[in-house]
Amino acid sequence: MSTLTRRAFLSVAAGMGAASLVACSTPATTPLVLGCGEAGGSYLEFGHLLAAATRSSSVVTVSPLATEGSIDNLRLLRERAVDLGLSLVDSAADVGNDVVAIGRVYQNYLQCIVRADAGISQLANLAGRTVSLGAPGSGAAATARRVLDASGVIAAGPGRPNTVERTFREAVDDVAAARIDAFFWSGGVPTPQISELAQQVPVMVIDTTPALSVLSARYPDVYAATTIPSGVYGAARAVPTIGVANLLLARADLADGVARALVDALIDDAPGLVPPDALGIQYLTPASLIDTSPLALHPAAERRYRERYG
Repeated sequence: MSTLTRRAFLSVAAGMGAASLVACSTPATTPLVLGCGEAGGSYLEFGHLLAAATRSSSVVTVSPLATEGSIDNLRLLRERAVDLGLSLVDSAADVGNDVVAIGRVYQNYLQCIVRADAGISQLANLAGRTVSLGAPGSGAAATARRVLDASGVIAAGPGRPNTVERTFREAVDDVAAARIDAFFWSGGVPTPQISELAQQVPVMVIDTTPALSVLSARYPDVYAATTIPSGVYGAARAVPTIGVANLLLARADLADGVARALVDALIDDAPGLVPPDALGIQYLTPASLIDTSPLALHPAAERRYRERYG
């Protein structure tokens, strides 16, 4: 399924109103638009996989929409421009009671990518360098700001980083051309575009966990220590980093039957919802799907998990 642009989505939405008048005499599958993320990222890939998983459903079908990421998706949900949205849990923590979770779907790895020839081996070395935090509407940019603040790099006075906001594709191209020294990215590992970058110019992943203790004190139960496996992007050894869970979100007024059908898709199609080249920790397990704290589960989704898992 091709990715919907926002203009195409509005056209589809207008067409659906007319189509519903024709089909109102028979039960209709509910079409849902899922706010995902940037091209090349895990969110959009998951959106396509979920779309494929629901294609034969008699209850619900999902269409992925390319967006800038978590913050953008939360805004689109509030504005009712999308029906579902993917978000990092730290971005969604304070969203309010009108947004609920359908499930905790998988873990993102915060990746700080630097040119290997830039003389950067730790977060402190980012002082005075040009660093892309992520796209303006992305959860990665929000998380990166917190990491730099918690590590003390932002408060480094005249030597603080020159932070910019670039889309993922722009950041990859800018590192390749040495226009910036580093970029933050939140996604699965390996991310194919970063693997391709590593074939053009040597890159390194920087350990972000020195900021974890401060982050955990400020934002309890949101961030976790994880590891990018050795071999990813040519690394000779595993690299510690910060993990952030991803949630599949909806508005609280999502129909109960639709929420139940989405839970069934997450459970029944779990193996097919994990990208085939993904390494490291994945979710979509009974224990993790229901662990959406601090956001509440949609009541019908919670009941369905109890029915399926006991």
